[in-house]
Amino acid sequence: MKRSNHRCRICAWLMLLMLGVLVGCDLAEQPQKESIHPPVAEEQEGELSWETAQHTPFGKYPEPVACTVGRKRNGYTLEQAVREDVWTYQRFLADFLNIQFTNAFDVRNEEDFQQKVSMAIVSGEIPDIMTVNEQQLLRLYETGQIADLTEAYEDCASDPIKEIYASYGGKCLEAATFDGRLMALPTTEMSHGPGILWLRKDWMEKLGLAAPVTMEDIEEILRRFVEEDPGGNGAGKTVGLLCSPEIAGDSGGLYMLNSVFTLYGAFPKQWIERTDGSVVYGSIQPEMKDALEEVTKLYQEGLLDQQFLLRTEEDCQELLTNGICGAFFGNYWSSEILPDSLLKNPQADWTPYIVPKNTEGEVTMFEGNPNSSYIVVRKGYSHPEIAVKMASVQFDYVQDKEPEFTEQLNKDGMLLNMHIGYDDSFIRSGAVLEKALKGEIREDEMSAGQKATLRKATAYLQAVQEGNVPSPEDWETYKSRVEAYQLLLETPLVTISPVFVRQTDSIQKNLPELEELEQQTMLRIVTGERPLDTFDIFVEEWLSSGGEQITEEVNRYKTQNE
Repeated sequence: MKRSNHRCRICAWLMLLMLGVLVGCDLAEQPQKESIHPPVAEEQEGELSWETAQHTPFGKYPEPVACTVGRKRNGYTLEQAVREDVWTYQRFLADFLNIQFTNAFDVRNEEDFQQKVSMAIVSGEIPDIMTVNEQQLLRLYETGQIADLTEAYEDCASDPIKEIYASYGGKCLEAATFDGRLMALPTTEMSHGPGILWLRKDWMEKLGLAAPVTMEDIEEILRRFVEEDPGGNGAGKTVGLLCSPEIAGDSGGLYMLNSVFTLYGAFPKQWIERTDGSVVYGSIQPEMKDALEEVTKLYQEGLLDQQFLLRTEEDCQELLTNGICGAFFGNYWSSEILPDSLLKNPQADWTPYIVPKNTEGEVTMFEGNPNSSYIVVRKGYSHPEIAVKMASVQFDYVQDKEPEFTEQLNKDGMLLNMHIGYDDSFIRSGAVLEKALKGEIREDEMSAGQKATLRKATAYLQAVQEGNVPSPEDWETYKSRVEAYQLLLETPLVTISPVFVRQTDSIQKNLPELEELEQQTMLRIVTGERPLDTFDIFVEEWLSSGGEQITEEVNRYKTQNE
């Protein structure tokens, strides 16, 4: 099998070389256009060596190195990139690091990607590099199919990459570490910050409503929106607070009511550590019953979208765009879904509020799982450091390059289906933008992405100053990167860090059914199909149906890893 794979790689090399020659001849016969040349790292200056390449982030291999990758892409082939002189990641890394990538599988959507990954794991023939989820990582480790990346990370992760992982307090790397060895390169999921209530401030001003602070304030605003129809939709047609059918539980969830639940000290779908060190499941704690009572009241009074059970994200966005609804919970980035609303109604004044606050003026939030997926390398592959070098290039080296170049790189998507960014990326970028707007730092001291954000925020301010309507894109940037950032600095936050553990045997066996039981119970209580006291019955059933065993395993795992 190894000999056959070797022959396939040789054939792939010959095809790539022939492609380069043929495309080069084709380009030579065409009028030459000005092209964007890739930058060269300092590590590549002077004579190339295997030693340098294998032990530095950006050292170039002296000879081409073949690598197979399982990926999702946008359909931009290497041949097309060369012909049109576009520096996609595949072409750039071939030039920059001398790595020649071949797609072991190449799909366009997540469902097909997961199917391909599962088939590769079952067959025992995984690509040299691919992205997996937590359960797939565990299986690959247990079956001995993946390479140890400990030394590769130490040698080839750039200093900024190591700093990024350090911002998570060790959580990310720990999740990919087994018996003291780093067996995968984890992706990162930055903190989304607290839930933010986005409201049509123009509607509030029309009705003489002040900015909300408490849950009671929010209820009053929703009631006036629904009953008095400030958007002129017609009697009974204005929808109240939008809500996802999931209701709550995802820290970055759009249209979720996490902020309502945390107001009552409830943390749905999260494992929470108590003061005595034990870990409990948030969805079965007494505080959940009080939070469900509040959400049920919102629904019964018509303040919560009466059709929320059937809503998709597309449905919700259409309601916002058409001015049918003027309230939803999201995060700082939720301004991204509102430009269509502004295009249809330039006077729509969507404004963020970090509420509801408790009696001490605080807002409580819970953090999300910082690990969403992992990059693994096939055991036996001769250059496992390539995965780390690729990450250093994608999430460090090219981040400071001009937008024209980075836009080209992303035309075919990243070769690594992952993201690496600071846990507090939003705060960091907001601080830089604030200094730039105050003139405390120069534009040439900023990264390419920061410059682009500054230009949009500046354009927004200029349009407002001149009495013009800002473009939706400039508005979106200013609302999220300036207004939401300032709100976050001004709001006292209580941050809860849930406990995230690997999948135990009981979790894999029982959790799907328990999650379905939990979801159905919440929906039936909120919509009035079942009384509030059904929650107590749910707790007993959850514990007796495997939940108690899961809780014991979670606590045992936590104790063993302290």
